[in-house]
Amino acid sequence: MVGHAKHSTPVLIILLVFGIAVLVIRFTIPFDKIHNDYEFKEFSNVLKSMPKAPYLILYDSSNVDVVLNHICNLKFIPNTLSRLVAVAFDEQAELTLRQKHPMIPNVLIDLKPLVDSLHPKKQNRGYLIYTLALVVHSKICASLALQGIDFWSMHQDTLWTQNFDMMNVEDRYPNANLLFDTIGNENPLYHRMRDWVCGATFFVRGNPTTFQFFSQVESFMLSYQSPDSSIMTYLCGHHHYKCEFLPQWMVSSFNYFEGPRDNVPVLIQLDGGKKTGETKMDVLRRGHFVFRHENGTCDERSFHKLREFVKFGFPDVIRKDGSLKENWFSKTIYFFKN
Repeated sequence: MVGHAKHSTPVLIILLVFGIAVLVIRFTIPFDKIHNDYEFKEFSNVLKSMPKAPYLILYDSSNVDVVLNHICNLKFIPNTLSRLVAVAFDEQAELTLRQKHPMIPNVLIDLKPLVDSLHPKKQNRGYLIYTLALVVHSKICASLALQGIDFWSMHQDTLWTQNFDMMNVEDRYPNANLLFDTIGNENPLYHRMRDWVCGATFFVRGNPTTFQFFSQVESFMLSYQSPDSSIMTYLCGHHHYKCEFLPQWMVSSFNYFEGPRDNVPVLIQLDGGKKTGETKMDVLRRGHFVFRHENGTCDERSFHKLREFVKFGFPDVIRKDGSLKENWFSKTIYFFKN
C-alpha cells in the first residue's frame, strides 16, 4: 500500500493539473469565441471564395521557420501555394508570415496569454500546451465545417514530393465526409492498423455531420486524456460519419522511414525523428529537406532532389531487426478476436 501511495500522488497531481487546464481551455476559448470572431469570419469568407479546398496549417513562433521552409517546398509545385491558408497562435508569428508572404490568407487566434499563464516549471507543461493546440484545432475544424467550407488540414513539416493538387483526391471519394491519413508503413506489424488515424493530413467536407464530428472530438478531448487521432479513429467506427482512409503510398508519416521504402509517398509528415536537443528545423536539415536559403530565397535544386533524399534519408531508423514482423502469438490473438 505504501508503494501504491508513493506512485499515486504524482499521478493525482498530473490529473488535477490536467483537469484545471481543461477548465481553463473550456471557459477561456469557447467555440463561439472563435466562430463569431470578426477576423476569423473574414478569414472564413476568403476560404469560401477559393475555387478549391484550401490547405490549412496552424503555427506559432516556435515553428514559423518551418512554415517558411514549407512555403519554399510548395513554391515549385503548380497551383499549390495559392491554396495555402494559415492560423497563427501568437502575434509575432502572424506578423512574420504576413510581412514575408502577404498573399497567404492568415488569421490570428492568440493563445500566448494562456500559454504564458502556465508556469515554466509546471509539471506536464509541454503536454498541456500540446493539448491546448489540439483542442483549438478541433474548434477551428468545427467552425469551418459549420460554415459549409471544405478544407484540408495539414502540417508545415510535411514534405511534398509530387503535385498533390493534380490528384484531385477529394473527387476520388465523392461519398465520403472525411478522408484521413493512417499510421504505419508496409511492414506486417501495421497490417492490423490500416484504419488507425494519424491525423496529420485529412480532408473535411463541410456540413452538419462533420461539424458534429469535430464537436465530438473536442468533447472527448476535454473529458479524457487522449490525442485527437485516437478519438477520430474511434468516431470513424460509426458509419454515420462516412470516413475513408488514404493509402500510404499517397500520404504517410515518419513511419515511412522505418519501413522498406519501396515507394516514395506524395506527402510525408515528419512527426518523428527528433534527437535530444533538436528542433524540427534540425531534423529537416539532417534529412536534407531544407528548401530555403539563408537570404530567404527558395532552393529549386533541393526540391528536385527531394525524392532521392527521401528514399535514402535517415538510414539509422530503418527497422531491419525483425521487430516489425508480426509473430505467431499476435496472429493467433487477432484470429480469435475477429
